[in-house]
Amino acid sequence: MSFELLIEPHDVLLFRDGRPFRAGEDTRARSLFPPTPFTVQGAIRARVLFSSGVSLADYASPNPSQEAQQLRQQIGVPGQKYGSLRLQGPLLARKENGHWKLYVPAPADVLAKESGGYALLKPLECKELRYASNLPDALRLPWVRTTDRPEEVRGWMSIEDLRRYLNGQAPQQVLSEEGFLIREPRMGIALESGRRTTREGHLYIAEFLRLKDNVALWVRVEGIQQQDFGPPNGFLQLGGEARAAYYRVLDGALGELPTVPNSLPERFKVALLTPAWFSGGWQPAGGNWSQFFSGLVRLVSAIVPRAQPIGGAYVDDQRRRTNFQKPMRRFVPAGSVYFFESDGTVTWNGKPFTETPSGEGDFGQIGFGFCAIGQWNYA
Repeated sequence: MSFELLIEPHDVLLFRDGRPFRAGEDTRARSLFPPTPFTVQGAIRARVLFSSGVSLADYASPNPSQEAQQLRQQIGVPGQKYGSLRLQGPLLARKENGHWKLYVPAPADVLAKESGGYALLKPLECKELRYASNLPDALRLPWVRTTDRPEEVRGWMSIEDLRRYLNGQAPQQVLSEEGFLIREPRMGIALESGRRTTREGHLYIAEFLRLKDNVALWVRVEGIQQQDFGPPNGFLQLGGEARAAYYRVLDGALGELPTVPNSLPERFKVALLTPAWFSGGWQPAGGNWSQFFSGLVRLVSAIVPRAQPIGGAYVDDQRRRTNFQKPMRRFVPAGSVYFFESDGTVTWNGKPFTETPSGEGDFGQIGFGFCAIGQWNYA
């Protein structure tokens, strides 16, 4: 009981980042890309609510009708849980030569070589370093053996390159963000509500995103029937200002993501395709990885870029009457890579590679912690 969606914007989109934007104090509202699972789950659940015919008042009522109760079982209770709904993504898709092709964020251990091509960072086997390091004692330093000058890579790579990467090989191509979208800064000024005149000192710039032709967001939906979502083609609202986007339900799988073997190799790595939240910041509190694997594993190394702050707003009436802003939390960004060792008998339990703060709905259920697992060797 799953289906895949392609979401193409009708116009520009706005996905605010975690930076503050107060009238009269801040002048620029920036957009992040891709949107977080918070944004996508809101659009998906709103579309299911609209298709159900249940009124918003009935859905949010303390005494909902039978139809609203059935809807709550599918998409959850307002501001709390997510029902039977399960999401994976969002990822990027681009139409090439008449066929849609799936793209994932480039992992942080991929480096570009000055002479061309790419190389992979790998944990250094030698424990004795000739210089000081602030890494915890149990972790190894990521290393690359090359005579070229390596540079950090940020961008997107195809599913074919992801398979190559998970087999321990460097990707053949990493595409930058500019290949998929254009950032459009737009200037505006606040108005006096009564006189409809401009307000002094309230000039601002809002950054919108314009996806290029034949570029879409990809999402996999599980836990609900396709007919509960709506017709195979239609519109939904997405992101800031509730911008219109066109969706289509795919007839089949766009591109099968690499499957995880039943028994993980002795050395395996987990690459995040969407952000994740951990109770210990960049890892679970106390380094407790047993919640994701059956068997003993040891973290050897990790490559984690700068934390991504993600917040949001509550939509249920009770919390909107007080402080409707969600807490700003620091997430491990997509592309982060964790290197593990095991005895060769460990299996992954299938749980998304993320935790959930107390009092929140399951983050993994709506797309956080979407990951791919591959193999690695020492540098």
